[in-house]
Amino acid sequence: MIQINIGDKAGNENGVPFTPIPPANRGSFRWARRKMFDIARGNPRANSYFRSLPGGRSFTNLINDNSLWIHFDPTLPDFGATFHNNDLWVGPSAIQVGKWTILATIIHELAHINGAGGSATGLACPTLTPACHAAERAVLECGLGKRSELTTGVDDPHTPYDPGTAG
Repeated sequence: MIQINIGDKAGNENGVPFTPIPPANRGSFRWARRKMFDIARGNPRANSYFRSLPGGRSFTNLINDNSLWIHFDPTLPDFGATFHNNDLWVGPSAIQVGKWTILATIIHELAHINGAGGSATGLACPTLTPACHAAERAVLECGLGKRSELTTGVDDPHTPYDPGTAG
């Protein structure tokens, strides 16, 4: 299963250190990981959507992959980041918002790992196109948003999905 760095993976990727999740926040990350398994079991759209991404892997396959790691980046201005490899980072902003945003951030970054475009792949997103919205769309397809948000473009502040997020 996807790994949460609690100090058991050292090193860095492209100069970004593999920083452990702060001890006070590990419960929220464990909750998010459990919730991902609930989503994979109870929401067939999650697996279908992830299989449609360029990497072709299902959501279930990704969350069961123990070569994937979740790290903390205390300097990250965004909610999350990845270099589209086996590591993703969650920043302090996501943690401050809460566990549902942590969950949505991990799902978004897993979509990038599975081939959804983003800056690490060289995809420039000056406007919101389906390719630029593919990673955030994964959050919706995992049940963390309302279909009306996608169709109208109007964000519901009560869901972690944001129809205006690109990249």
